[in-house]
Amino acid sequence: MYLVSACLAGINCRYDGKSTIDLKLEELVRNGKAIAICPEVIAGLKIPRDS
Repeated sequence: MYLVSACLAGINCRYDGKSTIDLKLEELVRNGKAIAICPEVIAGLKIPRDS
């Protein structure tokens, strides 16, 4: 099992409310081989936020 950044898995959680999807990572999450997390959201930062 892997942990991957949620924005790379296609979840719109970047500071600007968008993602920077990596299709291979998205597939790992979709197939249950990885868990998508967003460290910035866990830390309490808002989405979107001022840059």
